[in-house]
This record gives sequence, structure tokens and C-alpha cells, in this order.
Amino acid sequence: MLSKSEKLQSTLKGLVPSTLASSKVHPSVGEVDYVIIGGGLTGCVIASRLSQHDPNLQVLLVEAGIDASENPLTKDIGGAFALAGSDLDYNYKTSPQTNTNDRVHTATAGKVLGGGSILNYGLWLRGDARDYDQWAKLVGDERWSYKGLLPYFKKSENHVKAKQAPEHRGSDGPIRITSVFESDPKRRYGLREPVKAAWEEMGLQENPRADCGSIQGICESLENWDEGKRQPSNLAYCLENVRVLTSAVVHKVIITGDPDGNLKASNVVLADGRQIQVRKEIILSAGTIKTPQILMLSGIGPAGLLSGQGIPVVKDNAEVGNNYFDHFALFQTWKLCNPEKGFSTGGPGWDEPALSKGLPFDWTVNEGIPSSLLRSAMRMDAANGKMNDESLMDPAKAFVETMVFYSPVGAPVPVDGSYIATSTMLLVPTSRGSLQLVSSSPEDPPAIDPNFYDTKVDRTALIHGVRRVLRALLQTTSGNEYVEREEAPEGMPSLSADSSDAEIDARIRMAGVSHAHAAGTAAMGKVVDSHLRVLGIAGLRVADASILPVAIGGHPQATLYGLAEQAAEMILQDR
Repeated sequence: MLSKSEKLQSTLKGLVPSTLASSKVHPSVGEVDYVIIGGGLTGCVIASRLSQHDPNLQVLLVEAGIDASENPLTKDIGGAFALAGSDLDYNYKTSPQTNTNDRVHTATAGKVLGGGSILNYGLWLRGDARDYDQWAKLVGDERWSYKGLLPYFKKSENHVKAKQAPEHRGSDGPIRITSVFESDPKRRYGLREPVKAAWEEMGLQENPRADCGSIQGICESLENWDEGKRQPSNLAYCLENVRVLTSAVVHKVIITGDPDGNLKASNVVLADGRQIQVRKEIILSAGTIKTPQILMLSGIGPAGLLSGQGIPVVKDNAEVGNNYFDHFALFQTWKLCNPEKGFSTGGPGWDEPALSKGLPFDWTVNEGIPSSLLRSAMRMDAANGKMNDESLMDPAKAFVETMVFYSPVGAPVPVDGSYIATSTMLLVPTSRGSLQLVSSSPEDPPAIDPNFYDTKVDRTALIHGVRRVLRALLQTTSGNEYVEREEAPEGMPSLSADSSDAEIDARIRMAGVSHAHAAGTAAMGKVVDSHLRVLGIAGLRVADASILPVAIGGHPQATLYGLAEQAAEMILQDR
């Protein structure tokens, strides 16, 4: 019978003969205290904070993409629309999705220093306090509750209205936060008041403190454009004392063991064979898709899957790559009654530069769904063995977010002032997908199955949300005065306020897409502990959206900056 030590050596056999031997074969990048794998939003924050705390620390930030700081497309909102699908985007493709008529979807992910903070549209929306509190309850650590994360949310913010709610808003952080309305006195959109009035006719009220823990209602939209300029993490957070290695694809992390069977992350291996020796810790912040891929390439993941790809199993964990979720949504285009009045981009008056300092919109509307609809949907999901979370029944829970944009935002219609668009998005999706390796090469993207729109709760919530926007724009006095009709995509019938659930469902299946907010694939409590440490492996943490165990409402960057700030503090405390 093998001893514990012999079992360990057997497990590690073939992964690397020895760290020393491998270093002699492949050139070494050097030895550092910390390696952060992934120079995206969270990676830049962590690297910056570690180096600021102690300039003597040797911190290396490794990014697969380039530094695009001089690329003019990364500077403002106009460029943002050109970046998706560019060389700065991994532009992953999913497997055909059964619930969306077997369509293949795109999973956008930044392949650039700054990551998603280079590609996103600058919206700054925290989730509801209830979302974070559910996270904390699930993992048994109040540091991930709204109250626990609040100091770190604030630490990232330089909020223009910090004095009005100093207990919730930060005033001296690196990211300037402002509302669309307050960003510039000349940034005034003609549909601001009519859109608000339409939602008020629907029974909603304005919520002036949506970033203070409760997001339901008509909320003034916040953004992190600074005078119309992007604030990516790699520029907002100082990297002066950080060694940054770009265009460097990571292959795997080398795990070594001692005679007692303790496993520790020791080296990082790049795709070109170079190695980085690490004295303290390796932090994976490569994102929802790349992080679990690197874990699996390192031998941490489902044993059967790894063995099938010829990867020695270091730590069998079937949860790596599972729990994939995303904010699934339906975008719609609407024909205006009087395009000559300049209510949308391309119309009269839109040559004012202030109108292009960010996305053209004013309000973010967050709503729940009727308890009777929700309870029925939950029963059906429970009967089918799908997620059944009683916390969803909280009457204050926000399920759907709707935004009205004064632009067709990419729809195949003329940009001449005739069209506006809406996004209706699931805030707390209950459908869960997964991703898997297809080979042992870091260059091959994994197979991604988001399993969009799979639960009855998700279908009920999104159908309800789309019906609400149909009624707001076509049935209310305020909406009907300005909006003539919904402009259906080619080959699809138009929807109206009287459309059936089946008709709305059919449209969602034909045209629904994600908001590129994927998360959950290295979930806390299953892959990492509440200190972000990979279970069973010393010296290895994960700090990015992949660790979210539950869906968080809002848009992810506000949450991720707070997550990264807390992660940096945890790492420093454990030195």
C-alpha cells in the first residue's frame, strides 16, 4: 500500500520532473514575490495595491494581450463599439444553445492590459445588498456581504455625490463616478423626462439612492467616464512599481508537494516555455473563462476530464468550470414618432459633443416580478431538479433591469434620429452552464456552454420584463406620444403591448444575447475558500468574476473593483 508521500509523488509524476530541472531546460523570467496572472480589471487593482503597500515587493503582472493605452479606440465611448471582436477581445464562441434555437453566441472577454475595463461601456451599477448578503451567507463569511464589501466599494470610488451619502459612497478613490445627468450641463437628452414619466405611469418611483444598497425603482444611471474619457484599471491604478509582462500567454501553474502531502503553487509556466519562480503567492485573475482553463491545465479540476486530455491530476475538483452564469438579455429597437425633433442620435442637435460623453441614456429601471408568477416558476424548476432558492421570494429582490437608449446602439437601422433601443436584462439568472477543456494547449479556447435561458424562473422574469417595457413605451401616455412601434429584426414579427407570453418567448429565443457579464466558474465555497485560496493548494488564489458563487445584479465592474480591493488586503494580511 502506497504511503501518503508516495501517492503524492505518483500524482505529480509527469507534471514536471522537478522545478530545478525544468528551469534549466527553459529560460526563466526570474523570481518574484507575487505573480498576478491576468492584467485585467482585478489584476491591475491587486498588483497596484500590493506594490503601493510595500514598494520593495517584487510584483509581476502577466497579461496575454498587449498594452493598448495608445490605441485611440480605447479612449471614449465611440471606440467602445469597435472593440468587440477586435484583437483586444478573446471573442470566444459558445456551443449551440438549445434554449436559443441552437444559436452560437459570442462571449466577449478582454485580451488587453486593463481587460474588461477597456471594452466595457462604462456603466457603474452595484448589485442589491441582498445579492451580496446571499453570497456571504452561502460561504459563511460576512466579509462578502454588502456591509463587508462596502469599505472596498468606497475605496475604489471618487463619487461626485459622496457628500450626500458618505456612508455608502467613496470620495478619494481612483475611479471618478458621476451620473449621466451631472456629467456635463450640456448633456441633456430630450427623452429624459418622457421616459421617466412612462415608468412612473407603470407604477414605479424614482430611487435616488440606488447605489446605497437597494436598487429597485427608477434609478439615475451612473458611469465611470471622466469628461467622456475611459478610466481603465491599468491607468486609474498606478502600476509604476509593478513589472508588467504583456503578450505573455500563461500555460499552467506548477504545483509541488512535500513529504506530508501538502501541495503548493511554486512556478508559473508560460506558453513559450519560460518559467517564473514565485516566493509568496500566485493570484489568478484571468477572468471567468481563462481562470478555470488555467486551473485545469495545472491539474486542478475534474479528474476524468483532465485525464482524458493527458493532464496529470493534482487536485480532483469537479466544480472547476461549473456554475457558469451570465446576464442574459433582449435588445429591442423602437421607431420614434417624430425623428425630426432630435430625440435620438443622428437627429437634429446631436452635433453637441457633450451628448457623446458616454452612452446616451438617463435611467436604469430595476424591478421584481409578481410573487405568484415567481412561486409557480420556482415550483416547476424544483420539479425538474433545477435551482430552487427561497431567497428569490424576497419582495424587494430585483430580477430585471431595463434601459432606454437614445440610439439604435448597433441595430441594422439608419442612425438618423428615427430609432431608439432598449435592453431588458436578467439581474439574477438562475440558469447555470459550464466550460470544459478541449485540449491540453493553452492556445485552444475551452468549450463554453452557458446554458442560457434554461430555467422557468429566468424565462418568467425576462418575459415579464419585456412585457413591462412594451407597455411602458407603447401603452402609457408618455411613451405612446413618442414611440410609434417596435421595429422587429428582419424575419421576425413585431411585438406589441398585447403580445402573448409565447410570442415574447419566441423573440427572446430568436434574438436574446448576453451582456458579457459571465461569472461563477471557480465559485467560492467550491473551488476557492472565502480567503480566495484555491482549495487544497497553498500559495494560489483566484480573484476575479469566476469566484462569484451567486449572481450579483447591476453591472459587474463596480462589484469587481470592490472584490479586488478586498483581495489585495487579504493577500497583504496573510504575508
